Amino acid sequence: MVNAAKHPNINLLTYSDVIEFSGIPGEYNVKIRKNPRYVNEKKCTGCGLCTTKCPVKVPSEFDRGIGERGAIYIPFPQAVPKYAVIDRDVCIDCKTCERTCPAEAIEFEQEPEILDIKVGAVIVATGYDEYPIMETNEYNYGIFPDVITQIELERMLSPIGPTGGHVYRISNGETPKTVVMIQCVGSRTLKGNPYCSAVCCNVALKNAQLLVQEYPGIDITIFYIDIRTPDKGNEEYYRKIRDTGIKMIRGKVGEITEDPETKKLKVRAYSSLLDEIVIISADLVVLSTGINPSKGTEEMIEIMGLSKGPSGFLSEIHGCLSPQETKGMGIYICGCAAGPKNIPYSVSTALAAASKASTLLSHDTIKQELIIAEVNEKLCVGCHRCEKLCEYQAIKVGDDDIAVVDDLKCKGCGVCVTSCPARAIDLKYYRDIQFEESIKGIGGTEVPIKIIEESKETMEN
Repeated sequence: MVNAAKHPNINLLTYSDVIEFSGIPGEYNVKIRKNPRYVNEKKCTGCGLCTTKCPVKVPSEFDRGIGERGAIYIPFPQAVPKYAVIDRDVCIDCKTCERTCPAEAIEFEQEPEILDIKVGAVIVATGYDEYPIMETNEYNYGIFPDVITQIELERMLSPIGPTGGHVYRISNGETPKTVVMIQCVGSRTLKGNPYCSAVCCNVALKNAQLLVQEYPGIDITIFYIDIRTPDKGNEEYYRKIRDTGIKMIRGKVGEITEDPETKKLKVRAYSSLLDEIVIISADLVVLSTGINPSKGTEEMIEIMGLSKGPSGFLSEIHGCLSPQETKGMGIYICGCAAGPKNIPYSVSTALAAASKASTLLSHDTIKQELIIAEVNEKLCVGCHRCEKLCEYQAIKVGDDDIAVVDDLKCKGCGVCVTSCPARAIDLKYYRDIQFEESIKGIGGTEVPIKIIEESKETMEN
């Protein structure tokens, strides 16, 4: 991250949004809104002094509400670039940060800045959002304070997190002695996401190991549907964790109730292997929530006209042969923008997308398959049917009610050809008249008399 920020050929635009996208491969036009930080980036040194003096305290998004931040804050300790930003929605205009800043970097009068840039290729890496468990209140999350998520547990376990690496019960601040983890929350279910979120099992195993290392006598139970650890070395890691004494119970948790006096949580579940009901009294319940398409992914679908699958993630041309390529030439996807992935898988897809982009930009010309649609202007009636059905947005009806094909976007799929009621569209090299003439040549009934006479003489000889 630091190397990317310092690289002379990389322009890093953070706290910005893509608002418009147009153009052709090799010459895309991107309009970007650079949001005001109310902090001068050229003056800010990232010292953080202003953040310590702010009197406003609100829950920290990075710490998942466990920690607090001020109205002026640095998003997270390793932020790149490390600049402060002012949240004007909670700022009380006390100007304490302005008086405190030794670099005089505070600028309350900043306005949004619009940037227009041209690019040859685009890599979409919009990440993911956590399954919105607060909206569903599954397992009484948001109701019982000691029901937390794996991400919240990770923030506690982090040495630079809000608790300094120590885990405690939210209800009373005590160190938990019994912890229950529940897998596949929001995943592999018709009530939530039907797909597996891929990373939850390994995250639970890793956090369970950290808890055992930090608190040797802690009792941990993991409820799972299936433990899925397919990557290199992960199955061995799973067996190692299981041998530490962490209990694994294959089954679904039915309900969680809270003792009104002790605030302990009673977890009631069904063990499918033992065929019996299991009841555990827990100090802390940790939910392994699933992965959802990010808000940024949804925005890019609308702005860039990209395709999405049934789960809402970006669609590639072919999952096996072209996993990074989209229907738009020069637009590539990687990481969790295309679906749930762990870190190694995300890195490999990012390298593949970068390779694809560099391959495209290393040539002065773009090679395009010529089997594309063409419109007979005399027959076109401007019904817009082809425009509505084109998956690649390669055909548009102009002001003169004549359809026009974008040669670079067209993939020659033929949907517009079959949908045209006036038969005004053909595929080059596969025109209807070519097929008609070929059929006439194969099945023609009229044979010249001269050829017949020559054939008789040949047979007699």
